[in-house]
Amino acid sequence: MINTLRKIDTWLLPRNLSEPMTPYLLLIYLPFFFVPVAIFYQQPMELLWAAMLTIAFLVVYFRCYWAPSKQYIYHVLAIVLIGSFAAMFSSTANTFFIYAGAMCSRLPSVKYAVLTIFGILIWMAAISFAFDLSVYFYVPGLAFTTIIGLMNTYQHALQENKQALILSRKETQRLAKVAERERIARDLHDLIGHTFSVITLKADLAGRLLDKDLNKARVEIKQVEEIARNALSQVREVVSGYRTSDLLSELANARNVFAGVDIHFDYHVEKDDEKFIELDPVANKELAIVLRELITNILRHADPSRVSATIKMQGPQLVLSVCDDGRGFEPSEVDGYGLQGIEERVAQLGGSFDIKSGTKFKGTLSEVTVPVNTQRKEVADND
Repeated sequence: MINTLRKIDTWLLPRNLSEPMTPYLLLIYLPFFFVPVAIFYQQPMELLWAAMLTIAFLVVYFRCYWAPSKQYIYHVLAIVLIGSFAAMFSSTANTFFIYAGAMCSRLPSVKYAVLTIFGILIWMAAISFAFDLSVYFYVPGLAFTTIIGLMNTYQHALQENKQALILSRKETQRLAKVAERERIARDLHDLIGHTFSVITLKADLAGRLLDKDLNKARVEIKQVEEIARNALSQVREVVSGYRTSDLLSELANARNVFAGVDIHFDYHVEKDDEKFIELDPVANKELAIVLRELITNILRHADPSRVSATIKMQGPQLVLSVCDDGRGFEPSEVDGYGLQGIEERVAQLGGSFDIKSGTKFKGTLSEVTVPVNTQRKEVADND
């Protein structure tokens, strides 16, 4: 049964619809036409015509979703024609005109859609006058065709503009990434290209001097070593300037580091809280450095088997907790763990740093609490 329905759905509608159930849901208004006819029909032919016109409408309706934009107008006109035939024996035929008005939103332009809607209204008024149709046909028909048609056209235009903005933003981001990669490559080339050229020349000169003047060769090799060290230092400075610390990235990096030394590591981030998303770049970078220092301490001193990290919100504050089941220590008796540096960084963010460890506590629990400061985020963005 399910496979049969899927085959029917594949036959009725294309697969590229963003909301595949919407076309079926919109058919909820179709019973407004044929149900009154079935209940109040006076002649059997009226019921037969209602069934035939309903089937014809469904055929045109589903073909609309396959039609290219240039041919879409013919499907709208076909629905208007179906409604005109139905109007000869039932005032509920205005349902077809309302569908036609609503489907004008998918015409190539807003201007084209609005002109078509007003053309439908004029046609409804004309046949109502020519055939003296019931007031129950043209009054609600004209009103709802106008309202629904224009409203659908407006919403469709907004949706298209939104999609265009999304595509434009993605293209801008892609171009920005390409430009950034090119800039980094250019800067690195300008920075170390000349240096490596000098190293190549001096290494070649030292090689030729080995058999002629060993002392000069040693001097050249020493200079090559100094140039290489300076180049390495310059590359590190450039990379550190481009590299930005990120708290979530640091968590992922910590998992890879612990996996390499057979230590189980897991972390949990409460991403549902919008305040965490608003964490400013300054605090994000500082907390990433703090987390890196805590992980380094655990690797050097704790000898744990399990480590866990949690990021959560407590009111207006963000809490970063790192816990291990290692040997622990007495915080008041230990120097050189980088704890002072961590405290200074957290203090600059207006937060607090607390450690629970020692003989009374299994392992170590480090807890960093900082306020979520959106004003600082705006300042950082402006900088």
